[in-house]
Amino acid sequence: MRNNLQRIDRIIEAGIYLYILFMFLTKGEGIRNILIFGNFALWLFTLRYRDNLHLFRNPVSIFFWTYIGITALLVPLSIDPLYSFLELRHEPLKSALLFPVIATVMADEKRLKKIPYVCFFTALLIVLNGYYSYIFYDIPVLKPHTPLMHAWHNKFARYLNTLLAFSFILYFLWHRLSLRLLLGISFVISIFALLLSTSREGYLAFFTIACIWGLYIWKTRGHNFFKIISIVTLLFLAIGILSIIHFPHIRERIFLTVKHMKTLNERAEPWEPAFYAVLERPVIGWGYGDDIFYKTEPYKHVPYLRVPEKGPHNTYVEIIFSQGIIGLIPYILLLLFSTATFSKSAFRLSGIRSYILIACVSIIIGNYIINAIFTVLKLNYLAVVLGLGMAAMGSDEDSHS
Repeated sequence: MRNNLQRIDRIIEAGIYLYILFMFLTKGEGIRNILIFGNFALWLFTLRYRDNLHLFRNPVSIFFWTYIGITALLVPLSIDPLYSFLELRHEPLKSALLFPVIATVMADEKRLKKIPYVCFFTALLIVLNGYYSYIFYDIPVLKPHTPLMHAWHNKFARYLNTLLAFSFILYFLWHRLSLRLLLGISFVISIFALLLSTSREGYLAFFTIACIWGLYIWKTRGHNFFKIISIVTLLFLAIGILSIIHFPHIRERIFLTVKHMKTLNERAEPWEPAFYAVLERPVIGWGYGDDIFYKTEPYKHVPYLRVPEKGPHNTYVEIIFSQGIIGLIPYILLLLFSTATFSKSAFRLSGIRSYILIACVSIIIGNYIINAIFTVLKLNYLAVVLGLGMAAMGSDEDSHS
């Protein structure tokens, strides 16, 4: 059975790489579903033969399953139980299927080493889509607008930051000068694409991710942290200044930053009615699902009845509105414990396991803690990042068993 398990895991492994590629593309929802459910079915079939299920006793796994479980248990208490129940088949179900498969199957150094290559290829693919759209469709900001991929500039920046965090691992894996030169040119092109997207939260998340990688290199390699950050900052500023001079849309967005900070570019407008709605049901929330945020019932006791025209634009607001305090607490604990656990292990381990863990930490902090203030993030993307982090830790534990 051991040989059969290895063959099945190679099939699941290929499915995971394909899913990572397709999860950033607009097209391919059917393929994504086949990969998710197909991989999980194969994984479930071989569950009894797996010897790394102890990973699910880790606090990160516990808080992940706690959040998923609370989301499901609160469905009967929703103001629209049927709708909330049907919505579970999207992010919660897919996340619940992705996390255990990735965490256990990818707990192997050879498989983990392939992740940066997949992310690097995907990053180049979405960047080329962005440049193609920007040049040939004459759109004011760089964002993918092709049949293969369509995303708003903020989402594009978020995707790119995620992929670049993993792609940077190639700096440690590639020792030939030509390959590092290719990586450097690719990063310059990608950073320029990020600037042209005019996503200010994307800029903030990128700088956070760069700082975390700089701190890691300082701690593990002995390089001067401030020198590293200075180089990254100067490179970003140099490209940014050139962009501001030659691209009026970037100049306009930068100069409007101070003005937009007062209302977070109007993102904070739905927060006030949402706050009053949360006060009516602070513990259990109003029910899972995007549409409930726009229903009239939650706002009946708002001092001025006003249903928000825009979404919450804040992951924490969205969770406390939908699942209340008992949903928000495990989610925040999940982020904090994963950050602390992965960080501690990243500095204790070495090689690909350490690189994967620090990439996960940088993404969690940059996207899911900081960027989450400005937008609602999908759980299935976080499930992939957490799964890869747990796989890196599992690889460590298996090597000592």
